[in-house]
Amino acid sequence: MTTTTTPERSTAGPGPAATTAPRGRDGAGLLRIGLHLLLAALPLLAISAHVFGLIKMQYSAGILVIPLATAIVAMTVLSPHGGDRVVASGMWWGIVGCAIYDGFRLTTVHLFHWWADFIPTMGTWITGNDDDLVSGAVVGYLWRYIGDGGGIGITFFALACALGMQRWSRGAVVGAAVAFSVFPVWAGLVGTVAIAPRGQTMMFPITWVTLTLSLIGHLIFGFVMGLGFHRSRAVRSAWPWKPITGELPALGTGRQPAVPGPRAPHTPPSGQSMDPDTWELWRQQLEANTAARRGHRVRVR
Repeated sequence: MTTTTTPERSTAGPGPAATTAPRGRDGAGLLRIGLHLLLAALPLLAISAHVFGLIKMQYSAGILVIPLATAIVAMTVLSPHGGDRVVASGMWWGIVGCAIYDGFRLTTVHLFHWWADFIPTMGTWITGNDDDLVSGAVVGYLWRYIGDGGGIGITFFALACALGMQRWSRGAVVGAAVAFSVFPVWAGLVGTVAIAPRGQTMMFPITWVTLTLSLIGHLIFGFVMGLGFHRSRAVRSAWPWKPITGELPALGTGRQPAVPGPRAPHTPPSGQSMDPDTWELWRQQLEANTAARRGHRVRVR
């Protein structure tokens, strides 16, 4: 008699969970991330371009930034992608970091009067009305928080996931975020102000006070952004590609944590989360106690 065998089928089903291949490894996914990064960079680049006299922010905002942002938001809503969660989280933590940074900056501006607040003036570059500082402040701070802070957060989160920082320790991630906030972000700001012919007139003068205060603000921003990335554990797993640096050891240890094996249907709920070694010891002890009780009952009878 002959027996035939059939290939063993996976019980996981045909859905996304049935495959272990990285999700989204395709040109369309990479293009989406590229568009997100382009949009993240444009708000800061638009400021530099305006200060250098290349293109006014009123034009770059209306022609480039706002249309591209509208298209990307529509694409994200209508056709979600795994990488969008990382982008959204990076934008959120960038806004939070910018708000905490401004808590320090605005104190030095309005309480100690150590330097001026150029954000309302920057807002008038977008509105085109130099005399209306109220609307300039509204537009300028929206641009600062969503465009500048959110854009930097998106860029750092994407870079961190691409380099595998989701497996780094908290101190290493925070250090990398602070370094990124200093260079290229703070260095780019200071370079724009120092090199542009009207940079110090349009933004702020270069003195040891303004350099120190702006640097402290960016250190605060990077610290918050690094903590945000380290805390975003659920979002880190949504990055659809392996790190370009290759697989890294698990966070904090050199080996992966033990994964509980499958349990029988009668396994009590408390045993479902045990690691295999603990489960086996518990089962052996339970069987030994049961056998002892049975032997005691036989002797009594």
